Amino acid sequence: MKRTLYYFSLLAFAVLLFTQSSCNRKADVDPKTKAMARIDSLEAVLLDDSLSLSDLTASEIVKAYLQFADAYPKDSNAVDYLFKASDVMRGMYRYQDAVRTLELVVERYPDSDKAPTALFYAGFILHNDTEQNNLAIPYFQKLMDEFPNHPLADDARNLMPLLNMSEEQLLEFLNRDKAS
Repeated sequence: MKRTLYYFSLLAFAVLLFTQSSCNRKADVDPKTKAMARIDSLEAVLLDDSLSLSDLTASEIVKAYLQFADAYPKDSNAVDYLFKASDVMRGMYRYQDAVRTLELVVERYPDSDKAPTALFYAGFILHNDTEQNNLAIPYFQKLMDEFPNHPLADDARNLMPLLNMSEEQLLEFLNRDKAS
């Protein structure tokens, strides 16, 4: 009986060691899965605690998004992670970083359905958040030139005349529009 118990214990210990080494090898072999799991856990914190999100957590998730997109540029999640990074940066008032990240979307994925959205969003951030209309214009112009049939190209066409107006001209335009 003792001998059977001894062999059973030895077998159980061997199985435990094998299972542990398999799990460790799997974690070491697939860094992409680890990166995605880290992003998932940071996103859970972001969703759970978005009202009191710390700059540290926001910076961590931006870093994780960018590292994933750099390490796995052909992964279907890469372009989405760049968008998410840009969105978090915008929430942190890092507008220039957000625009640069959107530029990466256009540079790395010019044929993606996200490229026109990235152009519009970059122009929108510069127009709306930084009030740098002169810097927003090229993004809207590129959107209209390269994606003329995209629905956001229509929005860009409607915005362009307003971006070139002075404050006085804009007020006059808005008052005229209210009167009609």
